[in-house]
Amino acid sequence: MSLVERLTNPKRIALVGNINDQDIGTIVSRNIRSSSVKRSIFRVMIPDTASKESADASVTNFPVSVDIAVISSQDPNAGKYVGTCSMNGVPFIFLLASASEKSAASNSAEDYMKHLTGSTCSCKIFGPDSAGIYDSNTGLNLSTFEYNSSEDARDKTFALLAVDCNRYPLVSEEFRKFRSDMGFFLDFGRSHGDSEIFTEIGAYLDNRDDISALALLISQEGCARTNAPALLRSDLKKPVIVYRERKELKKDNSVPKNKKKGRARKNILTEDCIEAKDLYDVSDFARAVALNPPMRGVNVSIISTKGGTESVAQDYLKSGAFGMQLQVPPFGMSTRAKLTSVLGTEYASHNPVTLGPKEREKIGHAIETLMGDRNTDAVLTLVSPDSYDLINYFVNKIGPEKMKKPIVVALIGSSLDDLALRELSGRKIAVYPSIRRAITALKALAAYSLKSQSFVKTSQQV
Repeated sequence: MSLVERLTNPKRIALVGNINDQDIGTIVSRNIRSSSVKRSIFRVMIPDTASKESADASVTNFPVSVDIAVISSQDPNAGKYVGTCSMNGVPFIFLLASASEKSAASNSAEDYMKHLTGSTCSCKIFGPDSAGIYDSNTGLNLSTFEYNSSEDARDKTFALLAVDCNRYPLVSEEFRKFRSDMGFFLDFGRSHGDSEIFTEIGAYLDNRDDISALALLISQEGCARTNAPALLRSDLKKPVIVYRERKELKKDNSVPKNKKKGRARKNILTEDCIEAKDLYDVSDFARAVALNPPMRGVNVSIISTKGGTESVAQDYLKSGAFGMQLQVPPFGMSTRAKLTSVLGTEYASHNPVTLGPKEREKIGHAIETLMGDRNTDAVLTLVSPDSYDLINYFVNKIGPEKMKKPIVVALIGSSLDDLALRELSGRKIAVYPSIRRAITALKALAAYSLKSQSFVKTSQQV
């Protein structure tokens, strides 16, 4: 069965923990396309009195041949089962329950099912290699993500975790555009994330070669109850982009200034996380760090296909707006000579480079030349994709196998923007629908590289 079929119409279901037939019936009716198909149920139970050895053996012997697993958050080994499902490619429903629902479980089945279908609890279906999350509560499901089961899971590049973030349609809309790059999507809902589960997921994602970065969303409610960034970092060495929703603080003149500063410090993320200021930043930063090698300095070369845009980009880069200051240095002699042979004297004298209509087809060769420039740490490309040919020049000439240094592409207005967005993102290129978003993402990559001590002193002469 394909992944989508396993998620939406499973025939072999493993129940993990204290889940009864009525519960699974409710889950099936709410989340699975057809409830009339005959299904085989496999129960995985570990008594509370079981020894650690027998519990570990049960996790090891988990029936990985099932189509889907249903895991109770109340099971003491839930985190281990999540890790086992993930490592074996088994999609799973994680049945979330808050403290109030734990007491409800001891009531009648009718009352418990009422709690199960209420707004305080949600049943989620997600798969370790799916491009979405199936949730009947929000209407966000695999079909809206247009998931293609033929996509090779090894081509994924970043993961998205969320804590109580179902109400953020912007995030799902953004990631839908770049679904070929997202290999893991999980929402912990109002559980706010069990610590063991976060560490298990962190370790699992760290071992996946195809996942290069992780985006983490934490709602206003989740901020107060989860330490997810620190838990993930304990087992994850890859970049983590974090967006924390914050309350709007009212002015309180009765609080001394030194107390206010102390309060603000509590919101600061761990040093090795990348903080997203808004929801657009989440997917933008994830693409920048996942699809590019680290920057080794602050020098950026700019190449544009539309006059006037390069000066705007240069001002953004050199200012403190949208992140740290970057530099746009002049080209060295050898780079200038190489660009002259490719583009001609008129277009190779200085940085930024603006290509005329006749030179646009040489944009791939120009970028390759800049990649070899010792004084260039990243390339910012401003493209107006006003022809299919120009898009093809990019798709055919630029790709991960040729990118020795980071490259970020900003689309600057054309009727073919959507096509260019799909084609370039399919080539694993960090592409953005505006100059501002592209530069903000590039600055985030530079800041992360600096934190990771990837910067080295670049040569000032070539």
